[in-house]
Amino acid sequence: MSRYVGAPGLWRDWITHFPRLADLEPAAREELLANSLEVRLSAGETGYREGDACNNFILRIEGWSRIQRLSANGREVLLYRVGPGDSCVLTTSCLLGVARYPAASTAETDLREVAIAGATFRKLLNTSDVFRQFVFEHYGRLLSDMIALLDELKFRRLDARLADLLLARTADGAALEDTQSRIATDLGSTREPVGRILKQWERRNWIAMTRGRIEVREREALTALAAEG
Repeated sequence: MSRYVGAPGLWRDWITHFPRLADLEPAAREELLANSLEVRLSAGETGYREGDACNNFILRIEGWSRIQRLSANGREVLLYRVGPGDSCVLTTSCLLGVARYPAASTAETDLREVAIAGATFRKLLNTSDVFRQFVFEHYGRLLSDMIALLDELKFRRLDARLADLLLARTADGAALEDTQSRIATDLGSTREPVGRILKQWERRNWIAMTRGRIEVREREALTALAAEG
């Protein structure tokens, strides 16, 4: 970790990803910069574990992480991802409620983020109109995204959600390199039904599969299926 010292270049880095902070009151800006750390994690590292104390408000600058927890039967369930320009809804919730983390965070890629001290977070909520609005706007948007995800899990067919996932993750034309187990976790399912759907699509020549790799060959067919579900 390295401490931010309020250099103009570093502040511009924040503003690029969180433009609302450009309107911070001068005193609030000084408080924020004086009590923040830059955190870097490598892919695969743990950000926090279930049961950990929540001590910092997080603003992601670069990279992606996954927030997951174990179900009662020991199956990993993906709750959501945090990417550039995001904060973590669980972190915000735990800081507001003075609670411990109910899930775990793992870096999917190398990442860089800002960790704002919990005491500073609470102080600025009380003293800065701009910071307070910034926090609750992000919190509300992230909660809406989680509700939309729950709606998908409840109301959309698995094959349609799987088609969406493949289309999104191969949008650049490259093959998806991931395991069927991880894909199933991301969809809130298990490997067996996901594997059956993928095999069916492979027989139709919509996709081509090798171990840990899926190539999309018929994007139009998958797009039509996703729209149906």
